[in-house]
Amino acid sequence: MDDPVHYTHAEWHVHSGREGEFIDAWRALAAAFGALPARPLWGTLLQSERDPTTFFSFGPWRRADDIGAMRDDAAAQAALARVTALCRSATPGPCRRVAHVDLRERAG
Repeated sequence: MDDPVHYTHAEWHVHSGREGEFIDAWRALAAAFGALPARPLWGTLLQSERDPTTFFSFGPWRRADDIGAMRDDAAAQAALARVTALCRSATPGPCRRVAHVDLRERAG
């Protein structure tokens, strides 16, 4: 599938002063996801400029079943627990893309 519609997304509220640790843990989570048989296509981590303890992450998956398989994978869940332990609150979950606009190309 060239145009994925299944994503995981999370909002993370990290304990103050643990932002660097969180970024390292998120990279380890990405490595755990990368070791999955059906891994995500890519992942992005954003940090709020207004509140540096707030982060957002997202990434596309080929199939919804691949997200379910990740949820059943012990190594992926251990890495997710490490990330979550650094947070005051975390809201990870699956999403489905319902709209997309690509504005990189300008109409002639």
